[in-house]
Amino acid sequence: MVVYVLHPDLDLLAAIVGKMRARGLESVHAAEAEPLIERAMKAPPQVLVIPERGGSVDEAAELASLRAALPDVPEIYIPNIDATDDASIARLVDAVTSALAAAAPPDQPSPHGSGEIRGDLAQVPLPDLLQLLSMGRKTGTLSVTTSNAAGELRLADGEVVDAMFRRAEGMKAVIRLLGEREGAFHFAPGTTPPLRRIRDPIHSILMEGTRQVDEIRLLRERLGLSSQSHLIALQVEDPRTVPTSDSIASEIADLLATPRTLDDLLDEVPRNDLDVLEALSRLDEQGKLRRLPMGDLRPSLAGPEGMVVLRGLARRLRPRGFRGPGRLVLTGSATKIRLARQALARLAEAVPGSDVGGEATTDRLVEATAVLQLGESIGLEIVTVVDRPDLAPLYPLVATGAIGIVTLDRPSPALAAMVEELEVALVDARSVGEDFDADIDPGNPASIAAVVRGAIEGMGAT
Repeated sequence: MVVYVLHPDLDLLAAIVGKMRARGLESVHAAEAEPLIERAMKAPPQVLVIPERGGSVDEAAELASLRAALPDVPEIYIPNIDATDDASIARLVDAVTSALAAAAPPDQPSPHGSGEIRGDLAQVPLPDLLQLLSMGRKTGTLSVTTSNAAGELRLADGEVVDAMFRRAEGMKAVIRLLGEREGAFHFAPGTTPPLRRIRDPIHSILMEGTRQVDEIRLLRERLGLSSQSHLIALQVEDPRTVPTSDSIASEIADLLATPRTLDDLLDEVPRNDLDVLEALSRLDEQGKLRRLPMGDLRPSLAGPEGMVVLRGLARRLRPRGFRGPGRLVLTGSATKIRLARQALARLAEAVPGSDVGGEATTDRLVEATAVLQLGESIGLEIVTVVDRPDLAPLYPLVATGAIGIVTLDRPSPALAAMVEELEVALVDARSVGEDFDADIDPGNPASIAAVVRGAIEGMGAT
């Protein structure tokens, strides 16, 4: 199911699309209506996301043309918000997912003899539907669209063999889907899925899944995270105080040294959601779990005046002959790069990079992590690279066209040699700004924002 998104503000457009991508929603987006109208002739959307009104006469005319081309498509209106208003954007995406669920009515007819099944989870709960498909020994894909995201369950001869929901896969995704009570479903017969992550019989899956869903709901309520959890970040200030004898709680505490929302934490940890929530409950009972408003955790690179300076520097530093956004390369150990990727995603100007999809990507050796929207169609792509000797052949490919390289650790000999050979600017993150030393925290969004800002200013001054 595809969503068309139209808005002339490129920063806001990028923020909306990035949030939708994180929910697993497919979108086609543009700042002008014409390309969307042309595409709609071949593949119309299920939902149209547009401004409440056109700002100029031309924009109003374009908006009217797009709406006329898609008269029967549900519309969601973008209010007058800023690209940094994460809460409003999240509510907008919630409305989009709800509209997608409503776009597939339960009484929609299926082609005769096709074997397709459509319906509403409020009328046919997912456990009942899976039992029906199991009795019929169905093979194919069961797509589920809920108010949270879109997911899939893949069946072979009536047994669930694989599942995906947001960034979860396998049984973790199945249990999350079993917890959804509202939304639309569509079963399409098909061939046997090539990958089998799940081998438990359907009756065991439903029994264990129902138990875990109930316990997860109770734990969320006990932690005060049953609703609006995306607006609250969790943090453990000093993970060293958590006993290592509780291995799961210790693991969770280490991750929460950098604040995360509950959903981000559950997506990142490979353990099942129930184990993670039980560990959080133990940390909360020990008084080690903090709750922070998300508004405090999305720092900007700079204030309005500082952004004007950064835009000018980014435009001037971009090598001649290279199109698209400028590129800044961040290198360091695998641990520091993993933390830096998480922090970069928290910056107010960040839009997910081309390598970042719905799945967790923190273990990639080389990744186009984010594009920082500096405004006025000026962007800065951040490429993160694990500094390892065996990756030396890749360094020239990544560095070519970059405005510079920022190291979070002492650079390896191979990296240092490449920098000298290509004459690329090299900046030590520990020397950027007055607040940094050898103990720089790459997982802190404010620290990473200062590193990027200081690196641009430093390279622009040379």
